Amino acid sequence: MSNSFWHHTALSVRGTSHAASGAPCQDASQCLGEGLSRDTVILVLSDGAGSAVHAEQGARIVTSCWTEYFRCRFVPGADASALLEDCSEQDALAVLENIRHAIALQALANGAAPEDFAATLLGAVVTPYGAFIAQVGDGCWVANVNGVTGCVTWPAGGEFVGQTTFATCPGAAGVLQTARIHQPLAGLAGFTDGMERLLLNFSTHSPALDFFNAAFRALRERTGAFPRELKDFLESEGVCAATNDDKSIALITHPHAHL
Repeated sequence: MSNSFWHHTALSVRGTSHAASGAPCQDASQCLGEGLSRDTVILVLSDGAGSAVHAEQGARIVTSCWTEYFRCRFVPGADASALLEDCSEQDALAVLENIRHAIALQALANGAAPEDFAATLLGAVVTPYGAFIAQVGDGCWVANVNGVTGCVTWPAGGEFVGQTTFATCPGAAGVLQTARIHQPLAGLAGFTDGMERLLLNFSTHSPALDFFNAAFRALRERTGAFPRELKDFLESEGVCAATNDDKSIALITHPHAHL
């Protein structure tokens, strides 16, 4: 997708383990660039917990709550610069409260427990003036500003491998990561934990620069074809050999950015 200011995309693909068992994709992703203040884009990803019975519903609720909260803030005609400056941890905490409320209602309707909907949160609001970013759980946000690509957040693992705190849990506020970038972005990418081992260097706490810089350039130069190319990459034999998990990625770049 694109507008006069941004090229952007977000997608989720089912991992080979879920495909083999017939289970649905437990990731969710949304990218909204219409019906907002000028040149604002909302991006959000969520990874439903593999152990949660209704993980895919939980992921959809998480992404919908983030999108709806900021859609109501960044309304058409509003000053995106001023609104971005007002964004703070309190907004992310308000989203978490909305998520818990929505999960509680869905659990009641399904005769289930809230933990049956456990899912992570990776949310961003991007404007021409910068971005507001939040994360609870695994996954990562990577930004390119002034030609420098680096991690804005980092996976929030628990005491044991594969353990994390979910946005749907009571303790989510305690592990919430937020960041506000005060400079125009050349590119921003978020991804769920299915891609962590491929896209992050855990020894140096750094992203795979070749991948992200190439992805930003490809999105900028081949906007129409890029979503299909990205999906093919996520479903490729090499990626599936490295990870059998569901995978979600969101990317946004400025059409004239210098990376």
